[in-house]
Amino acid sequence: MRTWVLAPEAVIVASAVALLLAARLLPRRRWLWLRIGALVAAVVALGLELWLGAAVGTLFGGGWQQDRFALFAKGALLLGLVVLVAADLEAGDPDSGWSALPLAFLVAFGGMVAASATSLVGLWAGLELAALAAVAAAGVSAREVGARLLLVSGVAGALVLVGFATLYAMAGGASLAALSAGLKPSAIGAPLAFVLLLTLTGVVVRLGLAPFQLATLEGGLAVGPVGAGALGGLLTGVAAVVAARLLGGLDAVNLAWAPWLSVLAAFAMALGGLRAATAGSARAIVAWLIVSQVGWLAAGLALHDRRGSAAALLVLGALLLAAAAAPALAADDGGDIQLAGLRRAQPIRAVGLTILLLSLAGVPPLAGFVGQLAVAAELIRSNSAWVLAVGLLGSLLAMFGVVRVIRQMYLEPGPEPPRGARAQVRSWSPAPLAPALLVLLYTLLANPISGLALQGAAALKLP
Repeated sequence: MRTWVLAPEAVIVASAVALLLAARLLPRRRWLWLRIGALVAAVVALGLELWLGAAVGTLFGGGWQQDRFALFAKGALLLGLVVLVAADLEAGDPDSGWSALPLAFLVAFGGMVAASATSLVGLWAGLELAALAAVAAAGVSAREVGARLLLVSGVAGALVLVGFATLYAMAGGASLAALSAGLKPSAIGAPLAFVLLLTLTGVVVRLGLAPFQLATLEGGLAVGPVGAGALGGLLTGVAAVVAARLLGGLDAVNLAWAPWLSVLAAFAMALGGLRAATAGSARAIVAWLIVSQVGWLAAGLALHDRRGSAAALLVLGALLLAAAAAPALAADDGGDIQLAGLRRAQPIRAVGLTILLLSLAGVPPLAGFVGQLAVAAELIRSNSAWVLAVGLLGSLLAMFGVVRVIRQMYLEPGPEPPRGARAQVRSWSPAPLAPALLVLLYTLLANPISGLALQGAAALKLP
């Protein structure tokens, strides 16, 4: 395999550097062109990945590999980057968006590194790069929140590092192949279970970083649109990619981690749905809907077989499409968007946000529902009906929260303008439609995408 297959990664890194330098050199009135350039670069990287990613092979002495799992994961991450930049064209923060966009590109690059990793070192490097870049993107517009998130991320990174080092010592090698060969069912015991619990806890914290925004003082409102999309969307996807790669190498000892992951998945489904139903702002609802979707993804991975992991990959693609863009559409320069009367002030944005929220809630027949349906079928097949029951309850609660938001946007009148003030001009910007249209396209192409997801799960060498 030739090194030209690394062209998508090269485009992403070069774009991050170019965006950072251009924003320093160009006047503020030209920053819109920077966002358009960022969108073009993300689309070019996605096109190159879909074209070059069909090749299968290894580079750097087997330290980097391209297979169907890497193709699916990189394609999903780059698609998430595309919708994040497209949404930022509508809701970009004029003061911090230019600084956060290069960091969002680095989050995607970290995910691409992890998707092609063949060792624990590669997985750790990709995850840490993505986590640090995402936290930095969040801290651009809210330094206090960024500092708190950095502390949480540091603890999670330490857990992953200690867990990976212990797994290396127990398996006798750092490669995922050595992990699979060195850890046999006979090795299952309290020490191994503790190490796996430690490792997966660190990864799971990255999967749930978005709720930590809301747990801090004004965290959910202080983080800018790009930072929220990078943190709750792209980083979540990177953590899911790392989890899938890692669990593929730990399939022989699944009894040590699968039950715990199933319980965690059920908890995330229920908690995400309950908090989405009771959240008081659009961005809070988005964050907890992402948690609920992560629960469905974890439930698919917990089945530790090819079909369950393929269903989890379907959820991953739908999740990245909606989670990367929804925070930007649910926010404006002042923080949380004014939902009442949004359909009058910004009708296209209201439609785009509605479609993304419905997809995150798993409302049929949108992309989120396609992934949840695939996971539900595998849960029934694997006699895990109790996880499905909890998931369905969480989805019903999530739908209630989304319906409440839609009612505010379409049925409640907006605030009356002050007497003598000019009537507000409607915004017909088409940017919010791009993520929504991609969600609909994902739904229409669900059959071929599910086939690629099955090939990606097969590349993990699952039974």
